[in-house]
Amino acid sequence: MLARTFDTARTPIAKIAQTIAAAPPIGTTAEQQAAAAIIEAVRSRGDAALLEYTRRFDWPRAAISRLRATNSDLKAALSAVSRTQRHALDAAITRVRAYHSGQRPSDSLRIGEDGSLLGTRFAPLDSVGIYATAASTLIMAAVPAQVAGVRRIAVATPPGRDGKGRRGVLAVAALLGLGEVYKVGGAQAIAALALGTKAIPATDKVVGAGNIYVTIAKRMLFGTVGIDGLYGPSELTIIADETARPEWLAADLAAQAEHIPAVGALPVVVLISPSKRIVKETLAALRSQLASLKQGEAIARCISSTGAFVTVRTLRQAAALANLLAPEHLQLSVREPLSALSMIRHAGCIVLGHHTTVPISDYAAGPSHILPTGRSARFSSGLHVGDFMKRSSVIAVSPAWIERQGEVVERLANLEGLPAHARAVSIRRRG
Repeated sequence: MLARTFDTARTPIAKIAQTIAAAPPIGTTAEQQAAAAIIEAVRSRGDAALLEYTRRFDWPRAAISRLRATNSDLKAALSAVSRTQRHALDAAITRVRAYHSGQRPSDSLRIGEDGSLLGTRFAPLDSVGIYATAASTLIMAAVPAQVAGVRRIAVATPPGRDGKGRRGVLAVAALLGLGEVYKVGGAQAIAALALGTKAIPATDKVVGAGNIYVTIAKRMLFGTVGIDGLYGPSELTIIADETARPEWLAADLAAQAEHIPAVGALPVVVLISPSKRIVKETLAALRSQLASLKQGEAIARCISSTGAFVTVRTLRQAAALANLLAPEHLQLSVREPLSALSMIRHAGCIVLGHHTTVPISDYAAGPSHILPTGRSARFSSGLHVGDFMKRSSVIAVSPAWIERQGEVVERLANLEGLPAHARAVSIRRRG
């Protein structure tokens, strides 16, 4: 059987959701212990531990002096990219920058009738560490950080066995003018960015996705450093009605299942439809397409393990199930996608209509593709400019405000047993 099938006529949607929903990226006990050991080693031994793990897991001939990519490395990577590929990178950067430029918040101050001044001030983070395993991921993280005005952006990327790093990532770094790029991967990279070593100074926040060890390290270091989120395997839920094209749906499901990680759980792809014909024909189209794909067998194993095809009674029931799944990506392949959108509450990214496929959002639509997974779309959002800024409240009051409102503060302070708080106000009331 290519995929698990369900029907809400026989199984309640709550039970279906419980069975097929993506799990939070927690990791096994052994994986957690391994990540904790790496973090502690970097904390206590700094560069020595960083070099040890880099040599063990990635680059056997690594040296501390060679961990940071040189300007020549970045230029060479950019030169190795074809003209058409560079044009595509430039176009993606332009679209992502244009989209995120509209997200930058503005300071606001207002004076109330009571004489108070209240407002909000936004300031960019001083430094951010980006973990990037792909060129598109670096674009999706670094461009919003640049729009926010982050002063220092440090990039960590797995070096590979030859230590050359990932060409696409280095090429994007060159295009974006990012000169601080480290050829370091895994939990040791996250530990270095969070804790700091002599070779890699600490940053204030770490963003980006990696394998389960990277995710566990981010979880364990949160508090010492800020993080954007904890990212598990990729997810796609498609709601399709009778107007959808099965061969397109099959291609979309295969594309998302193609994100098969080297370590960790498998992607979760789900098709929900009130049309039994659409479900049946999409399954048939998927079998046919997988036969011609390079990773067809691996994708088939993935879909048979974590994929699901669900027949529902109505589109409203489909939306109810999608909200329970709270997927990373939700695709509305229906006749009236805006009407369906009104029923959706939880999803990291929502793509609308038959011609919009998730790979468009992955690369060049504009919004960042770094999105909540493992049902965390219930309480979090995709990466955006605000993730690289801090919000401070601004408050000022006049003597007249103290005279009129100060007694309220004193009474509340005394109610909570904090007389010094009350005195700090009353001493001002007395002038």
